[in-house]
Amino acid sequence: MNVIEYLENNQTKNQIIKLIKDNLVLYQGIDSEIKFESFTGVLYNMFVKECVQNNQYISLSNESIRKIKTQYRFLINQLKAFSENDFDGKLSEIVESHRKVLVKILNSNIYSESTNQVLIPCSEYSDDFQTDILRINDIELLQPIIDVGCGKNCSLVMYLKGSGYTQVFGIDQYESEHNYILTGNWLDFEFRGNTFGTIISHMAFSNHFNRAIVFDDNKIELYIKKYFEILNSLKSGGLFIYTPAIPSIENKLNKEKFILNYYKNTENRKLDTVIIERV
Repeated sequence: MNVIEYLENNQTKNQIIKLIKDNLVLYQGIDSEIKFESFTGVLYNMFVKECVQNNQYISLSNESIRKIKTQYRFLINQLKAFSENDFDGKLSEIVESHRKVLVKILNSNIYSESTNQVLIPCSEYSDDFQTDILRINDIELLQPIIDVGCGKNCSLVMYLKGSGYTQVFGIDQYESEHNYILTGNWLDFEFRGNTFGTIISHMAFSNHFNRAIVFDDNKIELYIKKYFEILNSLKSGGLFIYTPAIPSIENKLNKEKFILNYYKNTENRKLDTVIIERV
């Protein structure tokens, strides 16, 4: 089922009701803004995880992210004032209303969900696996560095920081407790010219781009524009490192401005790692 069907499904609704019942004492014990923000972030991340598990290509706009977080703050306020005397009926009403608002937000999301599916793995990968696939340990990375689609665990960002790089950032739909991870959509993020030394995206940006190409959906032009915006945001000598490859767009690169290199991972050359250097 897609995300909308998931939210409208009675079985999943009952699962949420049980989860709230089991943890109600925690919500009602929130007594500071810090705790409020923390619980809001936890619930928001649970929702994003549910979305991704049902459709790995769901793309929440920054505006949708803001609205979803606001809705979870409202939910927590309702649970804080909740009385166990009318447990069953009232809680069901609260959850039903909450999920209807989430459906409304998703239906108005400018990067709307498509029903088309593509079987490309989507997961949280270890830093060892990513550094190996991306050949990161074989080259000196210019700073600042940003990992586009860094994942909830932002493992590659953490690895690079532990390796001595000081200006390392990430962007993902998941909320993070780290102030160097931006919660947002890469299509909404402005990659300003001559800003980054290295931009990395492992099984993220180019996966979504390839899917848009395969299904000829309404985000193709957005991805083309963002791809070249990313390249132009590199400093001289800067690198854009990603996998899988996007041959149709890579063939259009200006060879006088960018040096293109492919690194074979499997017999399927579409899964090559790509390293583009700005001259």
